[in-house]
Amino acid sequence: MSVAAREKIVSGYHTHIYPDKQDMCEAMAQRIREMAHAEVAAHGLFTMTLSGGSTPRGLYSRLAKFSEDEMPWTKTYLFIGDERCVPSDSPESNYGMVRDLLLSHISIPSSNVFPTVEQDRDPEKAGKKYDQTLRRFFHIEEQNAEGKIPVFSLHLMGLGDDGHTASLFPGSPAIHVQDVLYTSNYVQKMDSHRLTMTWPLIVNASKIFMMVEGAGKAQIIKEVLTEPQHDFPSQMLMNQLKHKDQLEWYLDESCSTLL
Repeated sequence: MSVAAREKIVSGYHTHIYPDKQDMCEAMAQRIREMAHAEVAAHGLFTMTLSGGSTPRGLYSRLAKFSEDEMPWTKTYLFIGDERCVPSDSPESNYGMVRDLLLSHISIPSSNVFPTVEQDRDPEKAGKKYDQTLRRFFHIEEQNAEGKIPVFSLHLMGLGDDGHTASLFPGSPAIHVQDVLYTSNYVQKMDSHRLTMTWPLIVNASKIFMMVEGAGKAQIIKEVLTEPQHDFPSQMLMNQLKHKDQLEWYLDESCSTLL
């Protein structure tokens, strides 16, 4: 049973604050389940991008406990919001984490899951391939794609301590990309490539959940939500939304102490 959140509106954004990470994951899982059923009833399918890193691990483990009776897995389609350019069996792989914690425990058809491919060998090619994958799934013809952007049911996203989200890091080339849905991105501070969604795809979603936890994120949460002058990538996202209700913040108590 979900623990009630401490609800707060911060700079116009719905912010759900939970006593701890476990309560937050439980509440998010139940909300995603409800959304999935509503989307399937309305549109015949539920589409979601998944984030990487350590923060969503508990959420994926909780989602993995839903049976087909509880969650419409056969009509749910899962995509990777961003990926490290490592083999899928690497412990650093976002898809590998999703596979181990979620996919291997649920009855979802393999054709409903879309990992990146060749990201460890050719990041640029892998980004282009995933862009094409998205266009095919959403029936967007490349030669006539101008102005046509997929509408995901939900993007699940996180926040880095430098204000990045997805793999859109401060000062990285992809924060300026507007003409593709998915791309490779060289991150100088890590001296490595990432694959990532771009702003047009992110801000066109019906709903975005930003999931953040831990006392170490308290300062960046305060800056992102209350100090717009920083121009963090996460704030660039916020500035491009059609309306503030698109984005909801899920926090544990320890990262909300400065709000």
